[in-house]
Amino acid sequence: MISSRRLVFVFSAVLLAIAMVACGSSSGTPTAVPVSDPNEIITRSANGMAAVQTVHFDVAISGSLKAQALGSSGSGLGLTGPIRLDGATVSGDVDVQKRAFHLTASMPTLMGLSADLILVDGYQYTKNSLAGDKYTKSKASMLLPLASSAPGATLDISGTVNSLKSSLDAAGVRATLVGREKANGRDAYRLSVIIPKDLINQQVGALSGDAAGSISIDTVTLDYWVYVDSLYPAKMVLKANSATAGNLTFTVTLTKYNEPVAVKVPADSEIEATQ
Repeated sequence: MISSRRLVFVFSAVLLAIAMVACGSSSGTPTAVPVSDPNEIITRSANGMAAVQTVHFDVAISGSLKAQALGSSGSGLGLTGPIRLDGATVSGDVDVQKRAFHLTASMPTLMGLSADLILVDGYQYTKNSLAGDKYTKSKASMLLPLASSAPGATLDISGTVNSLKSSLDAAGVRATLVGREKANGRDAYRLSVIIPKDLINQQVGALSGDAAGSISIDTVTLDYWVYVDSLYPAKMVLKANSATAGNLTFTVTLTKYNEPVAVKVPADSEIEATQ
């Protein structure tokens, strides 16, 4: 699995987790009563995620990534200069109760790369268009911060939430209520969230591989939408500028809360035979 795909997977997972927890912590549940305090909106939004069983997410990526930020993977593929990522997408379904998820990625401007990742029952199944049309099977690893190597504990959302919540509190994350507008066709609060670049760099620096070590974010802006009726996270747009990595925009949408999700193990015929 090449580092560029790992970077997109992990950074997208980090953004999704940040969208889930944002900042602050207190007891509470989602409510339809109008709320004007931005920190209360985000706190209730974070706490309400504890009751979520399933969710669908979509990540759209645009901008450019410098080839040197991919480390040896970029040079090995003969990539040079800025790499346009417009049209890149990552989508997935998460089943919290069953500790499983299915994620697909597509980067049409990067050699037409597509990828698929399934985590279920303590194992991960991965495939990408550069390696063939079959999955490789292995025990769940720390490829993503939401994964655990222990069977039956492949999706440790609570641990990730608690860890990020502590980091966000310590970093002094602040939010401003911009107003109300539509998000995914529903009424939503829109907030502007200030996340110190040091916090983002800590998360990016936690990635494994030689690519992560060369990346440092210079500026970052974040807009965050929360559904008015449920206070669940609805959407976020994060713009990151970096002299070492390039300029990227991530748009994350969260929909289909608590709707049925089926994360299935691939058929034996779809899995590459072990040597």
